[in-house]
Amino acid sequence: MQKFSITSACLALLLWAPLDEFMEQKDGKIVLRNPSFEDSPGASKIPRSWMTVGLGSTPDIMPGAWGVAGSPQEGASFLALVTRSDGTVEDIAQRLSSPLVPGVCYTFSIYLAHSPRYVGHDLPVRLRIWGGKSPAKQFLLCSSEMVSHSDWRKYTFQFVPKSPVQYLVLEAYYAPGVFKPYRGNILLDNCSPIERCERA
Repeated sequence: MQKFSITSACLALLLWAPLDEFMEQKDGKIVLRNPSFEDSPGASKIPRSWMTVGLGSTPDIMPGAWGVAGSPQEGASFLALVTRSDGTVEDIAQRLSSPLVPGVCYTFSIYLAHSPRYVGHDLPVRLRIWGGKSPAKQFLLCSSEMVSHSDWRKYTFQFVPKSPVQYLVLEAYYAPGVFKPYRGNILLDNCSPIERCERA
């Protein structure tokens, strides 16, 4: 499969979290809960262990909702997020098992795709990844390229926080340089653990 690599700096703040609520491997990897968005498919559903933060964010668990078919990249289900012509976008968020440390390089990957038919939300969009001290879009960590392919492709990101990050938010967003909001979609599956990487 084609592999994309994107590097970006990031900003964020610290929020204490009890570690017994989460999974973290002994090798220091931060393991997301339900990383493949496994749950019963349906429209306007949030997969277990995740939350939304944006106004009007109603993710869909696929396949099947709104007539969208296709197979997951991993597991039995995958997630769909849309952008709208009124300027609202959909997102999904999770509290990390431990904060990302300032000055440390991290790597994270996720499989992305696009559905050419999605009840009028048919245009391609991109994925933006945010961090923060609370479940809100406070600090932009990085962004993908536009995702216009219907097959699953692995996107790998690297970022170096300047402050601790406790929450990770995945957001569907419009194309760079576009000033008029439009109706689009992005499909997500199989998030990797967040782990340390060597800085270039």
